[in-house]
Amino acid sequence: MLTPKLSLLLAATFSHAKQARNYILPNLLNHSVPLDTTVGNESYDRPFITSHNLTTYEWWYFDAVAADGQSSVVISSLISPTVSGQGTQLLVQVIQLLGKSIRSILQYLIDFLIGYFCHLTVSPQGALFDKVIDYGPSGALYVSALGDGSSGVIGDGDFTWIGKADLSEYTLSLDLPEHNISGTVTLISAAKPFVGCDSFGAAATTDVFWWFNWINLMGDAVAVVDLKVGDQRIAFTGNGYHDKNWGPVPYAPHVGHWYWGHGRAGDYSVVWSRVVTTDNLTKAGGWITRGDEILYSGCVEDDSITVQPFGDNVTIPPNRPNDTQNIEGFHITVDGGENNRFAFTFDQNAYTNEKQGFYARWIGQFFGGKIGEEPCSGVAVTEQMGPFLSRV
Repeated sequence: MLTPKLSLLLAATFSHAKQARNYILPNLLNHSVPLDTTVGNESYDRPFITSHNLTTYEWWYFDAVAADGQSSVVISSLISPTVSGQGTQLLVQVIQLLGKSIRSILQYLIDFLIGYFCHLTVSPQGALFDKVIDYGPSGALYVSALGDGSSGVIGDGDFTWIGKADLSEYTLSLDLPEHNISGTVTLISAAKPFVGCDSFGAAATTDVFWWFNWINLMGDAVAVVDLKVGDQRIAFTGNGYHDKNWGPVPYAPHVGHWYWGHGRAGDYSVVWSRVVTTDNLTKAGGWITRGDEILYSGCVEDDSITVQPFGDNVTIPPNRPNDTQNIEGFHITVDGGENNRFAFTFDQNAYTNEKQGFYARWIGQFFGGKIGEEPCSGVAVTEQMGPFLSRV
């Protein structure tokens, strides 16, 4: 029998519980549709567009990079305009380097020359699997939101994710027998959720730009990967990550170029971004924690956060597609005021170019920390998107 005190406690608990909801996406409509641009009082990992139209997009993104910087996995479920119309897609990339042997270097040069002179898309360096599966307008993405987390299924079980209600853990499963890939990725959170340009809470805004919303569910996580690609097993532990994005119109026409990445150096967890729009607005963001302490979180339109590539003959800013071949790494600085200044360096192990140079990704070593202190080391993943049009 419930005591009055316990009854009141349970009533208070359930009155504040977030209602579980189920969604079948994209739920396509032929007119303008509403989208949420605040965190709100529902699940943080819910669909923020519950009915899509021909221009909207939304995705759930997950990745993991091995502690030695030699392997990575990217999985993303997308709702976006495709060649066959608005529909769903699954992006999967698995990278495993075999060491920088003479053979691998020669093969990389051959791939580059083929791609450059023949205008062909070549496999990224070390790619065991790299594919976007298009399910088209008839493909459904099923999402269930419970608490602050979510679970989802796409492609009749090709990819599923199961997230705990408190965002503490996500289990991802791939089962693609026709592509000879299967296995699991487990992400155990090491961070609290945040948004790009506001203090986190129900009223926090998510629109970094009017055409681009972002919420980060796992800025850092412990990742345990166990996949099989063909006859090869890819098993590693390392850093994990999960966020989601959405918007009312395709973002590519608005992007001059952007840099984004996340990494761990010692006990520092870091997420960074710097976006230059086609109308020359620059917005940079940074999120740095050490243990449970948030040292910096926010975005700026000045140079107090910088993300700058380095390498021989690197053009800053990039002025044409494919302007990524010479990038060897990135310098990231965050100036949060006196006694709160940070500097990190990303040094690539692998260049995983795709999409004919409009998009490039790297995995590699990550160093740095608070300026004036001994630097820490770890691994990271970073990317450049755009420019989508030549500026020369």
